[in-house]
Amino acid sequence: MKRGPDAIPWRVALPLVSTALIMFGAGTLGSLLPLRFSSMGLSAGVIGLIATAEAVGFLVACLYAHKFISPVGLERAYATFASLKAVAILGLHFVDSVPMLMLLRFLIGINAAGLAVIVESWLNALVPNSQRGRVLTIYVLVYGCFFGLGQLLGQNLNVRGPELLFIAGISTTLALVPMVAINVQAPVLPHRVKLEILKALRNSPVSVLACLLNGLILTAFTTVGPLFGERIGFDQRHIVMLMACVSLGGLFLQWPIGYVSDKIDRLYALIALGAGILAVAAVLVTATSATPFLVMAGLFAIFGGLAESLYAVGVAHANDRAVASDYVALSSTLLFVWALGASIGPTTGTFAIQLIAPNAFFIYAFGLTLLFTLFAVWRLSRRRAERLVESPEHFLAYPQTSPEIYGWLPYHREPSGTPAAAPGPAENHTEK
Repeated sequence: MKRGPDAIPWRVALPLVSTALIMFGAGTLGSLLPLRFSSMGLSAGVIGLIATAEAVGFLVACLYAHKFISPVGLERAYATFASLKAVAILGLHFVDSVPMLMLLRFLIGINAAGLAVIVESWLNALVPNSQRGRVLTIYVLVYGCFFGLGQLLGQNLNVRGPELLFIAGISTTLALVPMVAINVQAPVLPHRVKLEILKALRNSPVSVLACLLNGLILTAFTTVGPLFGERIGFDQRHIVMLMACVSLGGLFLQWPIGYVSDKIDRLYALIALGAGILAVAAVLVTATSATPFLVMAGLFAIFGGLAESLYAVGVAHANDRAVASDYVALSSTLLFVWALGASIGPTTGTFAIQLIAPNAFFIYAFGLTLLFTLFAVWRLSRRRAERLVESPEHFLAYPQTSPEIYGWLPYHREPSGTPAAAPGPAENHTEK
């Protein structure tokens, strides 16, 4: 059977199937682990600390996973990360001490990031430059949809029983099967992440703050949201559905928001996102168990969509103001900033609802977003005076996974007459 020159290689399906299985397991745990820990008698603040341990593990692996992967190769490293993540997930059934729970969540975070690094390295080797935008779109859909499906599966699972851990562990282990079927000559190995935080701040401080804010509020909400729902009186089924609305809203609202951001100044888009989050947070501050479920579901979906888009539009805005040779380092730096926020947010958000009230998280989110929006407005006034000219890039949504994804994304500002570079770690192809 003949295939067109632009046909996507069938082998791309294998790492995508593996990603689907990994994210399905992660989604099953996403909404239920906070409820499980709450049923064990742990306070909201302690639950936030446990979630922070996973975010710290993710951050560490993004920075140092390449040191483990490069000597042993992608296949062996993937098997190691997948098996250790499955063991850490199953180990949650056997421990109830906070230090051990933090250690296991830390291991889950390390191995989750390691798996993402390897999958994205395989995609780099499998996909030619002309197809990367399409494959990225499929990757984002698989990543987000299967996480949401995993969440929905947990509607009727017993949070104190082993079933949710077994499902997540089995799904993670099965992810090994498609990956061992991949056969690629000279796969691209991960390389060291280059961080340039001061340069990013000079280039676009609003983008840095947008990525930080996304980590501080949206990542925190994955832990705080189930506890918020529990404290205002929702049952497990409704809590799981609300959190799935956050995930799926974050996935599908990015494209229309990104489309609009391509048509206007992206700084206006970031200010509009801040204003939208302020409005939704203000409404959610007043939410109670008497609030209709459909209204809550809509608010959660909009909150997730607006907050998630902060990251993608923020990276796009930063790259609008950068040269192509800086794309990979700049985007990796912004991912690192997001991960810092994700390491802080769960603890601060959960302590807010523990010390004040369930709705206190939205006061916390409102305050941080107000500071960001005011700063963005101030920067807009300064930039008008500077008459800065930007060259906007086309928007593409992508998940916060690992810095490897930025090494294989296409970019659209190649110099005239210059052929595209071959796929590899030396490419500076990035996309919003």
